[in-house]
Amino acid sequence: MKYFKYFFNLLLTLIIFAFFILLIFNSQIKKLFFKPQEIIGQKLEQLKNDSDFEIILENLEIPWSIIFLNQNEILITERLGKIKILELKDKKLVKEFKITQVKHIGEGGLLGTTLHPNFKENNFIYFYYTTEKSGNLINRVERYTLKINADLRRLNADLRRQDKNYYLTKDKIILDDIPAGRFHNGGRIKFGPDGYLYITTGDAGNSENSQNINSLAGKILRLKDDGSIPKDNPFKNAIFAYGIRNSQGITWDDEGNLWSIDHGRSGIQTGLDEINLIQKGKNYGWPVIQGNERMKEMESPVIHSEPNITWAPADLIYYNNSLFFTGLRGEGLYQYDLINKKLKVNFFQKFGRLRAITLGPDGYFYISTSNRDGRGYQRKGDDKIIKINPEIFFDFINYNLEGKNYKLLIANEPLEWSRGLMFVKKTLNNKENKFDGMIFIFPDKQTRSFWNKNTFVDLDIYWLDDNKIVGKDFLPSIEKTKEIYTLISPAPVNKVIEIIK
Repeated sequence: MKYFKYFFNLLLTLIIFAFFILLIFNSQIKKLFFKPQEIIGQKLEQLKNDSDFEIILENLEIPWSIIFLNQNEILITERLGKIKILELKDKKLVKEFKITQVKHIGEGGLLGTTLHPNFKENNFIYFYYTTEKSGNLINRVERYTLKINADLRRLNADLRRQDKNYYLTKDKIILDDIPAGRFHNGGRIKFGPDGYLYITTGDAGNSENSQNINSLAGKILRLKDDGSIPKDNPFKNAIFAYGIRNSQGITWDDEGNLWSIDHGRSGIQTGLDEINLIQKGKNYGWPVIQGNERMKEMESPVIHSEPNITWAPADLIYYNNSLFFTGLRGEGLYQYDLINKKLKVNFFQKFGRLRAITLGPDGYFYISTSNRDGRGYQRKGDDKIIKINPEIFFDFINYNLEGKNYKLLIANEPLEWSRGLMFVKKTLNNKENKFDGMIFIFPDKQTRSFWNKNTFVDLDIYWLDDNKIVGKDFLPSIEKTKEIYTLISPAPVNKVIEIIK
């Protein structure tokens, strides 16, 4: 009885102490454990409505990668080892395969896929997957051929559609023995503008791998399409860049620059997810430096998520001067404006965990949910493929000018004009851009000047006092003038419109 009373008093004291600790540090505890996404919602802009998207496919299981075979068919990898070809128009399954040697364990399984740049001629398709070899987990990149059996094609009676019989055949192992684990397997594969195959790998749960240039783990790799090593690789092996923790997304901008996303630390100390500008042979620091830390001969990220915010970035594309990446724990579609250096989140907590993203041949984004991966809350119809018009992520207006309607991108004035000028430069090579020009809206009326320093197309310039045209000029490209050419408004104006000729 004596000891019971002693333990009872001790327990009561501990409970009271814990209560006061919870009371004092309530906000910090919530920030760390319970509501990390509320921080994101408070810090970043929340956008988009129900009318801005369309759910086109449902009831998938952990879709990890999306690629287009043609205008109407997509191929999806599911982490459990399945490959599904689906028709978008009728929303039906065309063909399903299973790679039997896939080992689905933790974050491992059937991950990335990509088509050879000459897929129409050689039918090559590449897969990244986790498997077992001699009793050990490894990751592997393997090449297959994906063909339609012409002998089994049957032309429909209406002669407008064919029933296809795809078949998948192993061709060769491109890269083997990439370290694997339950966690941190990387897995994104894409062909770059140089024609080489780029591969992201994770540190496989051993952070020391990332700094070891003799290990394939925690790296961005670069190979020829047959698996051989390019002569100009920096370490004379498959490694292109190192010091990576667990990158699952890479992309290239219009200038050919390689960008990647990377997962930061995990556990109690979350956050510090990264966007990196990748250069050949460079060291991106993990696990030696994180966040804003600096060290000689190591690269710090272009932007990171801060210590108390987690994106868990899963896939990455480039579109119209912005990087778009999906967030798993971050539960949103993130946009980083490369011109204005701003980050915002779209569809925050609308669909749950988001994983794959690709730009379709129709100019729309296609993203996948990942709510069946054991870390999310499964919703009706999960997992899904969602189609989004990317124009909703950019501010634009329809404007009538001299009896003609124009779709105009709104410049971020009164900030620098670089976004507008860069837009004009990029539009020539961006077939998805459906904008006719740019409108600058100023907070006051002043005499304005515009020049052609960064303008690589000819422009009609309209000077407006509110919506009244007070003047019109022609601004030739810098390529024509060979020197900076400046226009000045004929009167104070608060709007200027550039129309691409």
